[in-house]
Amino acid sequence: MFTKYLMFQSAPLPTIVHSRPAYHATDTTGFDLILPCCNPSHGWMETLVKHYKEVTAELYPVRIQLILVNDGSVKNFEQVHIEWLRKAIPGIIIVSYTENRGKGYAIREGVKHARSRYQIYTDLDFPFGTAVIREVYDHLLAGKDIVAAERGTGYLNVLPRKRKIITRLSRAANKYLLQLKVNDAQAGLKGFNNRGKAILLSTRVDGFLYDSEFIHRAGKQKALSIVPVPVHCREGIAFSSFRFKLLWKELNNYLRIIGKSQG
Repeated sequence: MFTKYLMFQSAPLPTIVHSRPAYHATDTTGFDLILPCCNPSHGWMETLVKHYKEVTAELYPVRIQLILVNDGSVKNFEQVHIEWLRKAIPGIIIVSYTENRGKGYAIREGVKHARSRYQIYTDLDFPFGTAVIREVYDHLLAGKDIVAAERGTGYLNVLPRKRKIITRLSRAANKYLLQLKVNDAQAGLKGFNNRGKAILLSTRVDGFLYDSEFIHRAGKQKALSIVPVPVHCREGIAFSSFRFKLLWKELNNYLRIIGKSQG
């Protein structure tokens, strides 16, 4: 039987609006699929269900626990959407809070409610398709601690000019300043086991640079196995723009990461 309950805590801790009885993770349990979102576009629910069904079909009979995190949306995420998703995807876990905190914060909140041995997160619109989810999961089953998507040079060719410049600068900083083991830390698809999970939960950056902090912290653990997986954007992906205020905030986050790496 599915249960619906609320957890009232001091702000800005999340509220779980729908869940199901917990089960114990085993080698055959599968994984948690964590999707953060903020102000999703019109029709996002139907698209989510479509992609979720593709993933479950691709990995059948692997058990997949979907965890959706609403990062303070002010539009297109209301009770009617929650009820619709509950019927469309029985057992879905929805974590929701009112203040927009950033993608890194949202991912950590989703991971805190994980129930499986492995976790995989990606963006709500599955920008790299669904087949790559199996590849990530297979690497985890093979014993890798962290699996990170890595976009090639072809990705830059489809980016708007402003975003292309930002991406090039980010990659250069990751390579030469942080010396990350993954060339493209900002690709929004990663998987990990309990060892990787502990490192992700130790990150502090709330914005999109949490990825760099995650891979940077993981890279300091020589015993950890980190493997990149090449990905390509599927057709029809719309790229969001960055506000100057957000870029300035993330620059400060980058300086914090660099400072810690040299400390």
